[in-house]
Amino acid sequence: MPVPSVEKRVADLRQKIEKANYEYHVLDQPTISDQAYDALMRELQSLEEAHPELVTPESPTQRVGAPAAARFAPVQHSAPMLSLSNAFDEDELRAFDQRVRKLLGREDVGYVCELKIDGLAVNLTYADGKFVQGATRGDGLIGEDVTANLRTIRSIPLTFRTPLKGRVDVRGEVYLPTASFEATNRERAERGDALFANPRNAAAGAVRQLDPKATASRNLAMWAYSAAGLEVRSQRELLERLQALGVRVNPHWRSASAMEEVLAFIDEWKEKRHSLDYGTDGVVVKVDQIADQQRLGYVARSPRWAVAFKFPAEQATTTIEDILVYVGRMGTLTPVAALAPVLVGGTTVRRATLHNLDEVRRLDVRKGDRVLIQRAGDVIPEVVRVEVDARERGTDYPEFEMPERCPVCAGQVIHPEGEVAYYCGNPSCPAKSGQRVGHFVSRGGMDIEGVGWALVSQLQERGLVSDPADLFFITKEQLLDLDRFAEKSASNIYERIQGAKQRPLSRILLALGIRHVGDSTADDLARWLAGRVPNGADLGVVFDTLRTAGVEELQSIEGIGPVVAESVDEYFASESERPFLDKLVRAGIRAVMPAPREAKYEGPFAGKTVVFTGTLERRSREEAEGLVRSLGGKTTASVSAKTDLLVAGPGAGSKLEKAKSMGVKVVDEETFDGMLR
Repeated sequence: MPVPSVEKRVADLRQKIEKANYEYHVLDQPTISDQAYDALMRELQSLEEAHPELVTPESPTQRVGAPAAARFAPVQHSAPMLSLSNAFDEDELRAFDQRVRKLLGREDVGYVCELKIDGLAVNLTYADGKFVQGATRGDGLIGEDVTANLRTIRSIPLTFRTPLKGRVDVRGEVYLPTASFEATNRERAERGDALFANPRNAAAGAVRQLDPKATASRNLAMWAYSAAGLEVRSQRELLERLQALGVRVNPHWRSASAMEEVLAFIDEWKEKRHSLDYGTDGVVVKVDQIADQQRLGYVARSPRWAVAFKFPAEQATTTIEDILVYVGRMGTLTPVAALAPVLVGGTTVRRATLHNLDEVRRLDVRKGDRVLIQRAGDVIPEVVRVEVDARERGTDYPEFEMPERCPVCAGQVIHPEGEVAYYCGNPSCPAKSGQRVGHFVSRGGMDIEGVGWALVSQLQERGLVSDPADLFFITKEQLLDLDRFAEKSASNIYERIQGAKQRPLSRILLALGIRHVGDSTADDLARWLAGRVPNGADLGVVFDTLRTAGVEELQSIEGIGPVVAESVDEYFASESERPFLDKLVRAGIRAVMPAPREAKYEGPFAGKTVVFTGTLERRSREEAEGLVRSLGGKTTASVSAKTDLLVAGPGAGSKLEKAKSMGVKVVDEETFDGMLR
């Protein structure tokens, strides 16, 4: 038994260390030297080693004390971690303000403006003032338990500064300061490792390390922006309350009594953001009063009471070193500009899509050209225009032509009459299988982080992967034999693959890569299957149900038309697909069944079928499709007689031509946004 004086000294040391952490990491106003801090920590460690019964999870010594995890357990969020709708200009912000005032039925609405941090969203759970669990956002409903890793971040308090009973969920953004990002990339370059493209990727990778010591070495930090479980009346009061509890809140927020003040804040930070030591890509505007937020509610997976204003797309000029041709999982040939590396929006860009041959001709892009490129948010970098005047006299700038042979397998290239796209005609083209694996592991599919093109290529070359299901049978020892794989990296990839054996049924169906089956159709199929397949049944029962359904029954499913029904039926009847599907069953993949379909919402798209094509510049295609579904509509991947509306962005190809020939209404993204209001 420790003597009372030891217990008192341990408590005193912890209080002093946590006070020093708060002053340094939250207030940015340290009052003791690093040497004095280290002396306090060493004394506490010594006392805890001599009296292990005094060690508690909240002790500062336990920030980096957990053993490496085998894998991350799934965590269901107590409330969904929602995404925000975006605004890209003043008109859209004013439209947001007008909607808010109209729904609330009054003119005097206050807002709070906060910088939008470019990092990884996390949820921190506190029980009676003690940090007990931390989770990533994941898909918004289910994240990953990264408690041990988040404990290593010194700007995350292990206990609140004032006692507080009950549960509080704090949400915020974990980020990597610019200086730490640059130092991390220097270290990786010295080791010969691939460099991180941007601080966000580096932060996400650090938080998802299996060994907390690796996370601790990255010097991560966090800003909090919301919480559930605190009795507050406004967003302003919430931020002040979090600060008082010792939770780090970004100091650059401001109350605004009118939209003019919101716009002034945005204009101010468009330039000032470049002086910060962390990344910010916009401003989040929130209705201040909590009662108003509750009245406004939500639409789809976004709150009606908040909007994210995105700073204008970052642009840069660079040189096209070559025009390459990529082969997709369906055999589609896509021209891609290989660029002289250039920094755009905090990311080093080396490639930009050119969409198709028609877009290449429209832009008149040629090898050797100086071009203006842009990247906004997560949108794929694209060429905006060619600096034709920069072409040097006497220098040859050859016009690009699609190859007659596939650049991967040398198979014959096919260009169907009336279509924009070119295809590889070889059904055994290895690029198709490689891209198929890439689609399978993507975020919209099985979401297996770290399984990129370089790894897939190695696995194919060594005969370890011929289809996506082979991934689940790879051993850690086989990964260790690959180039540039050590114990830690092999363990990380192996455990992420194993952790992907349980996924929502809709994502499994989407990952299969069935022609014409996009996110919305996969969701329709999953909800239909949920009423026919026992909960907990293995994947074989799901596949058998689809095999025996037939075209007529499939077409009776809400949202499934004749083209999609034929495609699904053909896929599951195909003998060439059966070995792959059987392999998935043997791998032990388990499907999480969806919730029952919600009642229809009578919105502006009620009963309408909408198709998106080309590049969307204001939001991801997934977000746009979610908005349509939330407002009563359906989205499909192809244009048919049932299509009511085509939203066409830059690079639109065969879908646009087909829609015009069938008399389908075609609008651009700006017009689509107007329909949402």
